[in-house]
Amino acid sequence: MSEQWYDGAYFSRKFIFRFGDCDLNKNASLYSVLKLLSELAGEDYERRGLGFEYLRAKGRALLLSRVRLNFASMPVHLDRVIASTWERTIRGPYFLRDYEIKSESGELLVSGSSQWFLVDIMSREVLRPTLLAEGSRQTDLRKSACPDCEKLRKTDEMPLLGQRPVYFSDLDGNGHVNNAVYGKIAVDFLPEALRGREIRDFSINYFMETKPNETLEICGAETEKGYILQGISNDTLHFGCKFCL
Repeated sequence: MSEQWYDGAYFSRKFIFRFGDCDLNKNASLYSVLKLLSELAGEDYERRGLGFEYLRAKGRALLLSRVRLNFASMPVHLDRVIASTWERTIRGPYFLRDYEIKSESGELLVSGSSQWFLVDIMSREVLRPTLLAEGSRQTDLRKSACPDCEKLRKTDEMPLLGQRPVYFSDLDGNGHVNNAVYGKIAVDFLPEALRGREIRDFSINYFMETKPNETLEICGAETEKGYILQGISNDTLHFGCKFCL
């Protein structure tokens, strides 16, 4: 079996969580999980003829709007896993895409749900999913074990935890902060007492791209089941996330 392969609508990759993919407790970092699944989705679109350069030439882009992850068991250092993704269906303006990370023996470790949308890169207008008629897309209606993505709303009057400038290494080829980096930012601003706690469920919404020379004001507060955070720049909400611990 190759390192990456298709099985109908499913695109899968073998992966090992190396030392740099883990936190100081040798558990996989939230950043590394988000990065793996984001790259997997991007590679799936690329191989199906809907990659970044192809869409850009047509003045379009597929953007990630929401992600939700459910952790049955957080992967740990040197875990050998199989990560899979598939496009499930279309709902309103969104392409619904799900994920699974399983051990080599088939044990489900992480399940995920996400929502993507198609935009005109000049006008930033959200386009109808039916306009994405190209490529060799396949779908499978099977739902992952993770619940659907949550719609998170701006929470006013949360305490300001600090400021986070955009660093050069945060940026990807789109010229803005990579979606996985927000997971790293969120963990960095968790209260120290919560950083080592096991994450059971994580939701994040991406509201606005964050670009060079911007600084995010990070606000947060404890909830009954965990913690919520949001990043704001120039009074505009850029991301919001929720940890269930």
